[in-house]
Amino acid sequence: MNVKILNELSLLKTALSVEYSNYLTLAAESSIPPQFIQPTLNIYAAYCYLVKQGDYSALEILNDASSLNAHFQSLIGFVYNYDDITIKYRYVIGRQLKHIFCYIAQDKHLTLDEVKLSDLKITEEASSCLAQFRELNIDKSKSDYLDGWLVLSKEGKEHEAYLDTLYVNFGEAFTNKVHLALKNYAFTQKSSSLAQALKVLKKLFVGIATVYNDRDGLTIETLLSRNYVQLLFHKVFKVLFVRSQAAHNCPKVFHVKWRVTITYYTECFINTGVFAEPHKPFIVPDWKDPKDAALTFSIGGNATQPENLRWFANIPLKIKDEDAVSIIQQRVDRDMAHVRHVCLLKFEELLEREDRNIAFQSTGSVKPLNSSNSNNPQYKNFVGEDNLDNTVATFYAHGIAAKDANYLSFLGFHGNASQLNTELNLPTKSTLNVLLTLLVMEHPLIIPSWLAEWDLFDVNGNMVGYKQVGNQHIAVSHKSRKGSTNAQQEVVLNEFSKSIVEFLMHHTRMSREYLKQKGDVNWRKMILTATATYAIRPYDLNTTLHSANDFYDWLQDETLFDKSSDITLEDAQAISDIHSLRSIRRHRGFQIYLETRSMDAVAEALGHEKKDANLLTSYLPNPLMDFFNARWIRQFQNAILLEAMKDSVHRLDAVNMSAQDIEEFLSNHGISNIPEHFDHGFTQQTTTDSEVSESLGFDQLTYTISTSLLQLLMAIRFIVESSDDDESFLDIVAHWYQSAVFVLDTLSSGKYSADDDLMGMLDIATNNKLDTHSIKEALLC
Repeated sequence: MNVKILNELSLLKTALSVEYSNYLTLAAESSIPPQFIQPTLNIYAAYCYLVKQGDYSALEILNDASSLNAHFQSLIGFVYNYDDITIKYRYVIGRQLKHIFCYIAQDKHLTLDEVKLSDLKITEEASSCLAQFRELNIDKSKSDYLDGWLVLSKEGKEHEAYLDTLYVNFGEAFTNKVHLALKNYAFTQKSSSLAQALKVLKKLFVGIATVYNDRDGLTIETLLSRNYVQLLFHKVFKVLFVRSQAAHNCPKVFHVKWRVTITYYTECFINTGVFAEPHKPFIVPDWKDPKDAALTFSIGGNATQPENLRWFANIPLKIKDEDAVSIIQQRVDRDMAHVRHVCLLKFEELLEREDRNIAFQSTGSVKPLNSSNSNNPQYKNFVGEDNLDNTVATFYAHGIAAKDANYLSFLGFHGNASQLNTELNLPTKSTLNVLLTLLVMEHPLIIPSWLAEWDLFDVNGNMVGYKQVGNQHIAVSHKSRKGSTNAQQEVVLNEFSKSIVEFLMHHTRMSREYLKQKGDVNWRKMILTATATYAIRPYDLNTTLHSANDFYDWLQDETLFDKSSDITLEDAQAISDIHSLRSIRRHRGFQIYLETRSMDAVAEALGHEKKDANLLTSYLPNPLMDFFNARWIRQFQNAILLEAMKDSVHRLDAVNMSAQDIEEFLSNHGISNIPEHFDHGFTQQTTTDSEVSESLGFDQLTYTISTSLLQLLMAIRFIVESSDDDESFLDIVAHWYQSAVFVLDTLSSGKYSADDDLMGMLDIATNNKLDTHSIKEALLC
């Protein structure tokens, strides 16, 4: 059983009856911590899938104590039957299952026999349960299904191939054929590339299963043959594209990913002879952006929703756009300053503790490892919190894991490993997060994968990850996505970042020595963590840093706040929730743009390829463009609404503004022609001021629907359609009449009849029409 993929296995969802599944969920929610509920229920569903028929109702065990105990003991045996999970994890799951079944027994007034479990060994009771489970007649096909479909990368790392959709829809034999092809393909791929390929192919398999229709009388093998596969894939393309659009994903990105999907399928299945090449080439359309669309650029990835809220929320419409940008810049600067301030405090703390420990190694006495000496009365209370000099000297004399499981007690810190790691100044998830956050802030061209692949030494023991070239100090690693030619990326360090890198080298020195002594090739890596008893290289750096609880507590520790800042605890909690190395890089990209207003400066800082210099000033970062597009739409709607209702007593309610706000709003954004930026996009700036600027048009418009807007549109439509030929309207009225016809006819067509909110607003607007006489005066020339 592969416990990691149980949530992906769709047949487990029908292993239990709906009623029993709901009852189990209630029992779990009432008896075990939230983080254990889903994993524990997944394992129980896997057990029932394996030993019961589908849609298991559990009526016999819920009404008979003997059956309940036999069922529970066999379940514990099932958990202990799988050697690929540790004894400790088996104990944890077994304990959660005990809590659930104790709840069930109490609820059903039954007696559940005690089954003693241990996190250190398999108890006699657990062995008895295991023997009981192994007496069952297990269906090998079901057992294989629970194992999932693993493949090994070039480096020997396991990855899950997501083939559940194929298994359920096309059977075991076809799935095994695909699995074998994927295993052979995986051996040729690096882990990072393989993980991406498997995710892409998973979506393709879902698409194939969606469009497949066995009523046509054709097997899946036939549909993947030379004469049919192009048509099958074109159907898949259309279905997946519709789903992508429904999810409001970028159509350009979808088309790029479809091309990648075809490439992966071709490499894995066609080039290896598993499935046939299509008679005609696969249909892989190129996506073309709308002509003259407003130009944007990336600031290190699209902003997340929490980032957008931190940057753009609650900026008044009434103020000028320049003032809005100033507010955004202040917010970004404030958040980044807080993170930097806390990280600098912790960096200084690490430096001071390192200096202290170097001194301790000279002044402290070393406790000998020899047990006869260490038990000598003279070594009683020789180490520990009250004798840190001796503790540090002892550890650095003997090294990591120099003694058995009692090493912490030997060092005087029994049961207090976290404090010992701190005093020894060992590299932890949290100290790494401090150092790497500061490093990315200084050099935002550094991405997490660059850090994860950072080799300090090569296979011959030569230092390659940090070197001096002339008067410059350079950090060197790889960006694998850039291809073999451009993979190596050098970062020229400044004095501050040089101090970070040099401390990082020293910070991980003990880890490196320990791994080298063990013969672990990861000793060459720059990013390592350690405790007093082991050292490792984090294989998933992002996950490792994200689980650095101490670091995120530091960001929210009010004693570490900059007293000159207006950061609140609520702000710090939001910043902590958002923080990641990618987010820091994105913030720095945005911050650099707001400081320089130059895409070129951002491109240089993030290590992106430069754009045409003649167009640089016409680009905006994606999040900023989205913010202003929405802002201009709302401003323009409010402007015409205020003008149309200037004599109405409902004017303030219609736009949700005070009289003073309205005055300021009209001063900054009063009614006129369509705002320049909205009408033409951002004007492209050419190389000289004397040249004529070229305008960028738009072919889409977004309406923020409200009851008041619908009332206004109804009034405009009535006024225009009932007007005399000799009446002359403002030019802007033509735009809004067309909008009124489009919006009102669309809502009346039944297209949105299922949207209760829209229909409710339409109904209120229809039954509460505005005074068209006063509005008409505002629209006439």
